[in-house]
Amino acid sequence: MITAAPQKIEKKPFGDGNIPIAEKPKRRITSWFSLAAKIIAWQIVAILIVELTLALAGLGEEEIFKLDPRYGFVHMNNKHITWRSEGYSKSFFGPDGMREAGLTIQKPAGVFRVALLGDSIVESLQVPFEDTFGQVLEKSIKKTAGGKELQVLNFGNSGYSTAQEYLQLKNKVLKYSPDAVIVFYNHRDIFENWAPPDQTLTNVRPYALHLPNQPLTIDNSSVTQWMKSPRGKFLTSIEWIREHSRIWGLIAAWETQASFHDPVYRAIMGFFTSPVKTVKANIASLSTITPNAIFDSIAQTFKSKSKSASFSINFIDEKKNKGASESANKQTAEKQQSTQSSATVATKNVSDTTDTKPDHSKDKLDAAKASYILDAPSLKDFPAPNAATQDDQKALDAKAAEIKAKDNYLKLMFKTLRSLLSEMDKDCKSHNAQFAVAIAPSKLALVEKGESLGLMDLSYDKEIAVVRQFCESEKIPFADMQQNLQAMPRDKADKLFYSMHLTKQGHDYVVSESEQLFKTLTGSR
Repeated sequence: MITAAPQKIEKKPFGDGNIPIAEKPKRRITSWFSLAAKIIAWQIVAILIVELTLALAGLGEEEIFKLDPRYGFVHMNNKHITWRSEGYSKSFFGPDGMREAGLTIQKPAGVFRVALLGDSIVESLQVPFEDTFGQVLEKSIKKTAGGKELQVLNFGNSGYSTAQEYLQLKNKVLKYSPDAVIVFYNHRDIFENWAPPDQTLTNVRPYALHLPNQPLTIDNSSVTQWMKSPRGKFLTSIEWIREHSRIWGLIAAWETQASFHDPVYRAIMGFFTSPVKTVKANIASLSTITPNAIFDSIAQTFKSKSKSASFSINFIDEKKNKGASESANKQTAEKQQSTQSSATVATKNVSDTTDTKPDHSKDKLDAAKASYILDAPSLKDFPAPNAATQDDQKALDAKAAEIKAKDNYLKLMFKTLRSLLSEMDKDCKSHNAQFAVAIAPSKLALVEKGESLGLMDLSYDKEIAVVRQFCESEKIPFADMQQNLQAMPRDKADKLFYSMHLTKQGHDYVVSESEQLFKTLTGSR
């Protein structure tokens, strides 16, 4: 009997189904990539939904500036703005960063253009555009004496100095063919023409300086250097996000504060923008941490938490009191000795007196003799004048040098300001445009008194006086909007401002104060 051999069963490779073992890693990698792609896709969808929601709500739309190598910073272009920092307004910055809708560079026929230059007071994002003083005046005056339609263009930009406004006039404003240009001078503008940049974007400005016997110089090296800094590189690298992301707009305020106050944030940004330099700086700082430094730090901590501070104060007071007591005892002893000496002299004089009449002509007034009457120390008790006033004289000399340096600095700043305004006047005349200067109303000037005057103890009225004198000497139309504000009752003046910027009432005030200037420039009545 022939028996069939048992069928040989082939063992399949270990695995799921019919998938070979060699194929499993590839499938697993593909699966992970697919999962990662889905996660990223859903994150993108979530971000777009958040961006759309914020856009519909008008949130995160206050990021308005971008870096510029010429001006320091400029308005972003084609950007919706919803302003909530002070007041409220909705705007749209057009292709040239202007708020006017449908504005063309080419001036239409039959139009008289007035260009406004200034800082945030002129920019006026705190109120709707139609409520700004320029637009109100445009609608109220309407036409010039020659029958031309009035058009007011707002070139205001937060934080701009007079130097930036001058560059703006030369490179941007004049191409719009204005018939008149009004520069609004604001409080502290002279210092912004020569101020070093800090972490704030709106403090990045070119320098302007007019030294004696030298031409007016405007230098933008401070701007280019700042743009190379870690913060400058960071803001430049995320410029597209800053312009288009409302999520970034919400965190921009936090980012600004963190760049000032958070060393960890600065270190992280420094690592991303300049890793080698940041690592070297961190290594250098670590090298300063020694056991002695740690011990001193701990000892100082315990010392500050103990009662040693009050003990030290008591000890100093005790020492002072001891010194004062010793000085007082010394003076008393000397006084008594002087008195006794004087009394002896006086007694001797009295005992020597006879019936004969004394010869008073030979007597001379001596503090030592008179001290028992005047109760004053002898002249010998006073230190020599030079020794007593040596430290005081040094202090007086240092104060005099400080006053002279401050005076020279202010003269230089005012000279630079006058030169900038003079150049602006010349450029306007060369383009057949009138030039005028207006003093912007300032809430800060309402509260400055004595020690609160701030930098260089320069009050706004002194700045105004210099600008007024220059305009009068050059026959430049001038309007002072601070004078009547200063004379107002304080509660009424406060209603013209939010924190520092104009309310709608404030813009109405500027309209009333500048209407005559506008009519003078346009020839209207």
